[in-house]
Amino acid sequence: LGQIKKALQLLLLAARPLIHIGGGIVSANASDMLPRLAFALGLPVTSTLIGFGAMPSDDKKFLGMVGMHGTYEANMAMQNCDVLIAIGSRFDDRVVGLPSTFAQPGRKIIHIDIDPSTISKRVKVDIPIVGDVKEVIADMLNLPDTTDKRPDPAKLAAWQNRINGWREKDCLHYENSATVIKPQYVLQKLQELGGDAILVATHVRQPQMWSAPLLKFRTPRPWLPSGALG
Repeated sequence: LGQIKKALQLLLLAARPLIHIGGGIVSANASDMLPRLAFALGLPVTSTLIGFGAMPSDDKKFLGMVGMHGTYEANMAMQNCDVLIAIGSRFDDRVVGLPSTFAQPGRKIIHIDIDPSTISKRVKVDIPIVGDVKEVIADMLNLPDTTDKRPDPAKLAAWQNRINGWREKDCLHYENSATVIKPQYVLQKLQELGGDAILVATHVRQPQMWSAPLLKFRTPRPWLPSGALG
């Protein structure tokens, strides 16, 4: 509980906080608690490939996937945040690239995972928290009542304005074609026809990398990627 309190203090005092989620939050069945945490503390959210759906993709606080196939706004937020809380993510190479260049001066990293061998394995963290993700988030949601500290609204608004500027690039925009069927168009039509009923189990490479950023997932279980398992 002491580590959780330290983490909460950092988040409450942060000017540019960010939640980064991975598959651990899905495995822990904690997806229903994540939006509550993001809303309570005013935190934007990024995701790994495996974490999709834990935060509804159409939620205004969700920035998309990070890494080489992620969105511009998610990657910029990851690189420019001052406090990063990673929940159930292992900081793989697709997310951080070179660990030596991922670390930012002055940035604090909180890492929550049930597997202690994952924490500080690739990226050195400042506050490690070993525990069940669902239980840790529940404690974080209860603790604000024990302190009078609250996030600075002006700083959070300035941070959100920067994020909105990155979003304006609309990195997933595409121009439709009258002569060829583009992958973006196919996925757009699948989304329109299937809605929340879409169940996706993708192969690696192109099918996975087209589906992840372009389809919208409001719950985690319809998204069944193979990840890096080939």
